[in-house]
Amino acid sequence: MVELHGWVTIQESCRIDDEEESIEQIVRKLKEQISGMSGGCGDILDIRYCNGEPFLTITMFKNRINREVEEVFELLEYVCKTASGSYGMIYMYDDESVKMPDEFQVFAIRKGKIYPERDRYLSPVRNRIYEE
Repeated sequence: MVELHGWVTIQESCRIDDEEESIEQIVRKLKEQISGMSGGCGDILDIRYCNGEPFLTITMFKNRINREVEEVFELLEYVCKTASGSYGMIYMYDDESVKMPDEFQVFAIRKGKIYPERDRYLSPVRNRIYEE
């Protein structure tokens, strides 16, 4: 099973004086892209505002890595490209992963890029979550 959770605060740029496109235009384009995605029953993929700031929320449970999961990462790449000041964290657990079958994969979004990071809070899953 693939479990995906995350949040991203949407901001135009890393620099205060660099605003090529308004946040409203960026959010509108992101909402359009989200509406065209596959999305399954129970998934959460939503942009909302809180205290005047737009943020993206992601929660998915899938049987395996599929097109819907790939679309989420394509959306995140798009966020990095169009709103380079955005930042956030994505946690993904894939129990069928060959490289990391007992670990959460963490993706930090900052300065227009997605950085894979090691998880030290929930991994290894068997020891930290299930077994004593």
